[in-house]
Amino acid sequence: MIGQRIQETLRFWSRNIPALLLVTLPFALTSELIQGVLGPALHADDEGIRVNELSAVLILLLRPFAEGAIMAQMVGIYLGQTRSLGECLMFSLKAAPVLLVTYLVLGLGVYVGLLLFIFPGAWLYARLCQAPYIAVLENRTPLQALRTSFERTRADQWQILGAVALVFMIVIALFQLSALLFTGLFGEQVIGSVGLAITTSLISCLLNIIVFRYFCLMSPQSQ
Repeated sequence: MIGQRIQETLRFWSRNIPALLLVTLPFALTSELIQGVLGPALHADDEGIRVNELSAVLILLLRPFAEGAIMAQMVGIYLGQTRSLGECLMFSLKAAPVLLVTYLVLGLGVYVGLLLFIFPGAWLYARLCQAPYIAVLENRTPLQALRTSFERTRADQWQILGAVALVFMIVIALFQLSALLFTGLFGEQVIGSVGLAITTSLISCLLNIIVFRYFCLMSPQSQ
Protein backbone atom coordinates (compact mmCIF):
# COMPACT_ATOMS: atom_id res chain seq x y z
CA MET A 1 0.00 0.00 0.00
CA ILE A 2 2.85 2.40 0.81
CA GLY A 3 4.40 1.66 -2.57
CA GLN A 4 1.12 2.43 -4.30
CA ARG A 5 0.77 5.78 -2.52
CA ILE A 6 4.32 6.76 -3.44
CA GLN A 7 3.72 5.81 -7.08
CA GLU A 8 0.55 7.92 -7.07
CA THR A 9 2.51 10.83 -5.58
CA LEU A 10 5.30 10.63 -8.15
CA ARG A 11 2.78 10.25 -10.98
CA PHE A 12 0.74 13.26 -9.82
CA TRP A 13 3.93 15.34 -9.51
CA SER A 14 5.46 14.36 -12.85
CA ARG A 15 2.23 14.88 -14.79
CA ASN A 16 1.58 18.33 -13.32
CA ILE A 17 5.03 19.92 -13.15
CA PRO A 18 4.04 23.01 -15.23
CA ALA A 19 0.97 23.69 -13.06
CA LEU A 20 2.94 23.22 -9.84
CA LEU A 21 5.86 25.31 -11.12
CA LEU A 22 3.40 28.11 -11.87
CA VAL A 23 2.72 28.53 -8.14
CA THR A 24 6.12 27.59 -6.69
CA LEU A 25 8.20 29.80 -8.99
CA PRO A 26 7.02 33.22 -7.69
CA PHE A 27 7.64 32.28 -4.06
CA ALA A 28 11.06 30.78 -4.82
CA LEU A 29 12.06 34.00 -6.61
CA THR A 30 10.68 36.13 -3.77
CA SER A 31 12.68 34.16 -1.19
CA GLU A 32 15.83 34.60 -3.26
CA LEU A 33 15.12 38.33 -3.62
CA ILE A 34 14.71 38.69 0.16
CA GLN A 35 18.03 36.95 0.75
CA GLY A 36 19.71 38.90 -2.04
CA VAL A 37 18.71 42.21 -0.43
CA LEU A 38 18.95 41.33 3.28
CA GLY A 39 21.49 38.53 3.19
CA PRO A 40 21.12 34.72 3.44
CA ALA A 41 18.77 33.45 6.12
CA LEU A 42 21.45 30.91 7.14
CA HIS A 43 25.17 31.43 6.73
CA ALA A 44 27.92 29.02 7.73
CA ASP A 45 31.37 30.29 8.72
CA ASP A 46 34.27 29.26 10.96
CA GLU A 47 32.21 30.00 14.06
CA GLY A 48 29.26 27.84 13.01
CA ILE A 49 25.88 28.58 11.45
CA ARG A 50 24.64 32.15 11.73
CA VAL A 51 20.99 33.15 11.36
CA ASN A 52 19.91 36.37 9.69
CA GLU A 53 16.80 36.97 11.77
CA LEU A 54 15.10 39.43 9.41
CA SER A 55 15.55 37.27 6.31
CA ALA A 56 14.51 34.14 8.20
CA VAL A 57 11.35 35.73 9.61
CA LEU A 58 10.26 37.14 6.25
CA ILE A 59 10.78 33.79 4.54
CA LEU A 60 8.85 32.00 7.29
CA LEU A 61 5.99 34.48 6.97
CA LEU A 62 5.96 33.81 3.22
CA ARG A 63 5.44 30.06 3.73
CA PRO A 64 1.69 30.08 4.53
CA PHE A 65 1.03 31.98 1.31
CA ALA A 66 3.17 29.54 -0.67
CA GLU A 67 1.51 26.53 0.95
CA GLY A 68 -1.93 27.99 0.28
CA ALA A 69 -1.11 28.52 -3.40
CA ILE A 70 0.16 24.94 -3.74
CA MET A 71 -2.97 23.68 -1.99
CA ALA A 72 -5.19 25.65 -4.36
CA GLN A 73 -3.42 24.21 -7.39
CA MET A 74 -3.57 20.64 -6.10
CA VAL A 75 -7.30 20.95 -5.44
CA GLY A 76 -7.78 22.35 -8.94
CA ILE A 77 -5.86 19.46 -10.49
CA TYR A 78 -7.82 16.99 -8.35
CA LEU A 79 -11.07 18.48 -9.66
CA GLY A 80 -9.81 18.33 -13.24
CA GLN A 81 -9.12 22.02 -13.83
CA THR A 82 -5.75 23.65 -13.14
CA ARG A 83 -5.96 27.15 -11.75
CA SER A 84 -4.25 30.34 -12.85
CA LEU A 85 -1.61 32.01 -10.70
CA GLY A 86 -4.07 34.77 -9.81
CA GLU A 87 -6.68 32.28 -8.60
CA CYS A 88 -4.11 30.45 -6.51
CA LEU A 89 -2.83 33.69 -4.98
CA MET A 90 -6.34 34.81 -4.08
CA PHE A 91 -6.98 31.44 -2.46
CA SER A 92 -3.71 31.69 -0.49
CA LEU A 93 -4.50 35.21 0.71
CA LYS A 94 -7.74 33.98 2.24
CA ALA A 95 -6.18 30.82 3.67
CA ALA A 96 -2.90 32.31 4.95
CA PRO A 97 -4.09 33.44 8.44
CA VAL A 98 -5.51 30.01 9.25
CA LEU A 99 -2.52 28.24 7.73
CA LEU A 100 -0.08 30.42 9.68
CA VAL A 101 -1.64 29.48 13.03
CA THR A 102 -2.05 25.82 12.05
CA TYR A 103 1.56 25.47 10.88
CA LEU A 104 2.87 27.27 13.98
CA VAL A 105 1.10 24.87 16.33
CA LEU A 106 1.96 21.86 14.15
CA GLY A 107 5.59 22.95 13.85
CA LEU A 108 5.94 23.55 17.57
CA GLY A 109 4.55 20.11 18.40
CA VAL A 110 6.76 18.36 15.86
CA TYR A 111 9.82 20.30 17.01
CA VAL A 112 9.29 19.23 20.61
CA GLY A 113 8.81 15.67 19.40
CA LEU A 114 12.03 15.79 17.39
CA LEU A 115 13.91 16.83 20.50
CA LEU A 116 12.72 13.57 22.08
CA PHE A 117 14.98 11.31 19.99
CA ILE A 118 13.45 12.28 16.60
CA PHE A 119 10.90 9.43 16.25
CA PRO A 120 8.15 11.08 18.34
CA GLY A 121 8.36 14.16 16.13
CA ALA A 122 8.09 12.14 12.92
CA TRP A 123 5.16 10.17 14.35
CA LEU A 124 3.42 13.33 15.49
CA TYR A 125 3.83 14.88 12.05
CA ALA A 126 2.24 11.80 10.45
CA ARG A 127 -0.74 12.17 12.79
CA LEU A 128 -1.17 15.94 12.35
CA CYS A 129 0.00 16.59 8.79
CA GLN A 130 -3.55 16.75 7.38
CA ALA A 131 -4.50 19.60 9.70
CA PRO A 132 -3.74 22.45 7.24
CA TYR A 133 -5.96 20.83 4.60
CA ILE A 134 -8.74 20.15 7.09
CA ALA A 135 -8.57 23.71 8.42
CA VAL A 136 -8.83 25.32 4.99
CA LEU A 137 -10.82 22.86 2.88
CA GLU A 138 -13.25 21.79 5.62
CA ASN A 139 -13.48 25.23 7.26
CA ARG A 140 -12.28 24.22 10.72
CA THR A 141 -10.35 26.20 13.32
CA PRO A 142 -6.66 25.28 13.65
CA LEU A 143 -7.24 23.37 16.92
CA GLN A 144 -10.24 21.55 15.50
CA ALA A 145 -8.21 20.65 12.41
CA LEU A 146 -5.32 19.30 14.49
CA ARG A 147 -7.70 17.23 16.59
CA THR A 148 -9.52 15.90 13.51
CA SER A 149 -6.25 15.00 11.80
CA PHE A 150 -5.09 13.09 14.87
CA GLU A 151 -8.37 11.16 15.02
CA ARG A 152 -8.61 10.55 11.27
CA THR A 153 -5.11 9.11 10.96
CA ARG A 154 -5.42 6.68 13.88
CA ALA A 155 -6.15 3.57 11.81
CA ASP A 156 -3.45 4.14 9.18
CA GLN A 157 -0.87 6.02 11.23
CA TRP A 158 2.03 3.62 10.55
CA GLN A 159 1.31 3.50 6.82
CA ILE A 160 1.22 7.31 6.68
CA LEU A 161 4.43 7.55 8.69
CA GLY A 162 6.19 5.11 6.39
CA ALA A 163 4.95 6.79 3.20
CA VAL A 164 5.82 10.31 4.36
CA ALA A 165 9.26 9.17 5.58
CA LEU A 166 10.06 7.54 2.23
CA VAL A 167 8.91 10.57 0.26
CA PHE A 168 10.97 12.78 2.56
CA MET A 169 14.06 10.67 1.80
CA ILE A 170 13.33 10.94 -1.93
CA VAL A 171 13.08 14.73 -1.55
CA ILE A 172 16.40 14.93 0.33
CA ALA A 173 18.12 12.77 -2.30
CA LEU A 174 16.77 14.99 -5.10
CA PHE A 175 17.86 18.09 -3.18
CA GLN A 176 21.41 16.77 -2.98
CA LEU A 177 21.50 15.81 -6.65
CA SER A 178 20.16 19.24 -7.61
CA ALA A 179 22.76 20.99 -5.45
CA LEU A 180 25.57 18.99 -7.04
CA LEU A 181 24.24 19.72 -10.52
CA PHE A 182 23.80 23.47 -10.10
CA THR A 183 27.07 23.88 -8.19
CA GLY A 184 28.91 21.96 -10.88
CA LEU A 185 27.36 24.01 -13.68
CA PHE A 186 27.32 27.50 -12.16
CA GLY A 187 29.55 27.44 -9.07
CA GLU A 188 28.68 30.30 -6.73
CA GLN A 189 26.98 32.42 -9.39
CA VAL A 190 23.57 33.94 -8.67
CA ILE A 191 21.94 32.07 -11.54
CA GLY A 192 22.92 28.79 -9.91
CA SER A 193 21.44 29.84 -6.57
CA VAL A 194 18.19 30.96 -8.20
CA GLY A 195 17.94 27.81 -10.32
CA LEU A 196 18.51 25.63 -7.27
CA ALA A 197 15.85 27.50 -5.29
CA ILE A 198 13.30 27.06 -8.08
CA THR A 199 14.12 23.37 -8.44
CA THR A 200 14.01 22.57 -4.73
CA SER A 201 10.72 24.41 -4.27
CA LEU A 202 9.21 22.26 -7.03
CA ILE A 203 10.67 19.07 -5.54
CA SER A 204 9.25 19.99 -2.13
CA CYS A 205 5.76 19.65 -3.61
CA LEU A 206 6.19 15.89 -3.30
CA LEU A 207 5.60 16.19 0.44
CA ASN A 208 2.50 18.31 -0.14
CA ILE A 209 1.18 15.76 -2.60
CA ILE A 210 1.58 12.67 -0.40
CA VAL A 211 -0.22 14.43 2.47
CA PHE A 212 -2.94 15.71 0.14
CA ARG A 213 -3.39 12.19 -1.25
CA TYR A 214 -4.06 10.79 2.22
CA PHE A 215 -6.36 13.73 2.98
CA CYS A 216 -8.41 12.92 -0.14
CA LEU A 217 -8.60 9.25 0.82
CA MET A 218 -9.69 9.97 4.40
CA SER A 219 -11.85 13.09 4.06
CA PRO A 220 -15.61 12.35 4.09
CA GLN A 221 -16.16 15.34 1.80
CA SER A 222 -13.63 14.11 -0.76
CA GLN A 223 -15.14 10.64 -0.73
